[in-house]
Amino acid sequence: QMLTGLPVARFPLRSCGVTKGVDKMAELQIDQDLAQRLFFEGATVIIWNVPEGTEFGIDYNTWQVGPKFRGVKMIPPGIHFLHYSSVSKDNSNEIGPRMGFFLNLQQRDLRVLRWDPAKEEVDLTPASVNETEAMRANLQEMDKFMGPYPYDTLKKWVSLTNFINEPLMQKLQPESRQICAFSEVLPVLAGRYTKDRVEQNLPRYDTECKSYAEGLARLPKMQVKAGTEIRFTEIPKQMYPQGATPEEVTRHSMDLSYALETVVNKQYSSNPQDVLGELQFAFICFLIGNVYDAFEHWKKLLNLLCRSEDAIAKHHSLFSNLISVLYHQLSEIPADFFVDIVSQDNFLTSTLQVFFSYTCSPAVDRTLRKKAERFKIHLTKKFKWDFEAEPEDCAPVVVELPEGALVD
Repeated sequence: QMLTGLPVARFPLRSCGVTKGVDKMAELQIDQDLAQRLFFEGATVIIWNVPEGTEFGIDYNTWQVGPKFRGVKMIPPGIHFLHYSSVSKDNSNEIGPRMGFFLNLQQRDLRVLRWDPAKEEVDLTPASVNETEAMRANLQEMDKFMGPYPYDTLKKWVSLTNFINEPLMQKLQPESRQICAFSEVLPVLAGRYTKDRVEQNLPRYDTECKSYAEGLARLPKMQVKAGTEIRFTEIPKQMYPQGATPEEVTRHSMDLSYALETVVNKQYSSNPQDVLGELQFAFICFLIGNVYDAFEHWKKLLNLLCRSEDAIAKHHSLFSNLISVLYHQLSEIPADFFVDIVSQDNFLTSTLQVFFSYTCSPAVDRTLRKKAERFKIHLTKKFKWDFEAEPEDCAPVVVELPEGALVD
């Protein structure tokens, strides 16, 4: 796994083989009255025929399933992320890439899914109404084959997903609904056979390469298979309005408020807070789904938010919530992970440094200023980051002017 910090939940179900690696029943901290209420009011996800040994999880928990595993019960209503990795039949140490899918579950909801052995993935085709109702009538008989939702991590999960709603989930998830750690790619042009390469004026594969560059050029151009990519909002490449003067180009290249407003007005005009839901969606896809492209999008979106000076002064509610989102997100990433990846180019510290330099402005709402100051103190103590040095943005900024623009 990309991150080893994710906790492994413990189910009190060793005797029926629902999961492996189980300790004592007492480790599931839930009182019987609550358990009974959750059994009748919580949602249930049944997944038939998941192979023994498969790594399976829901939200912030991962298990290795046993031979009698049939799904998860007592799931609280709301957005959930179910994820899994197939395991080799010949070698249990050979684990496939993580895959997952989001579900929005209602009170007493029941979803019936199946494992597809040919594709080694969960088939997301919904069961028929008749089959679903037959399963509902038989839920008490199924109870011993179901693992209970681990409530000890529910608060943490909610804090990481509280801005993700059903419409946003539907908008962002791939058309296939399956989120895979590694993108499925296909060649842009056919090139499997010699005749294909001749038609494209390319040398035969068995022709000796004369240089490294020539070897790279011979590799086929690949593209993500249609319907499998996460549909993140495209961040504008041009940060200034069409016809901007050189002065405006410079201003909009330093203060990204225009670009942020463009994204919000185009994608989230009815609810600007959904941009925070997209930030959370990207973070979950990376942290739990192991999707590196989601991490890259998280960085781009965070950069856009943190470098929007005018917007910070105007939309104090949005940016107050951004601080809360970041507080919970940064609490979940191990310190050594920051050193190895996040701090590799000092992205996070430099971005937040600019953000804090904007939030201390007298034009910013007083409550937001105080909250930002407390957040800065928290990060300084936890990660030993220095936000007092001069921000990199104070250095001269080189921007590309629109074609044909003249400088006085």
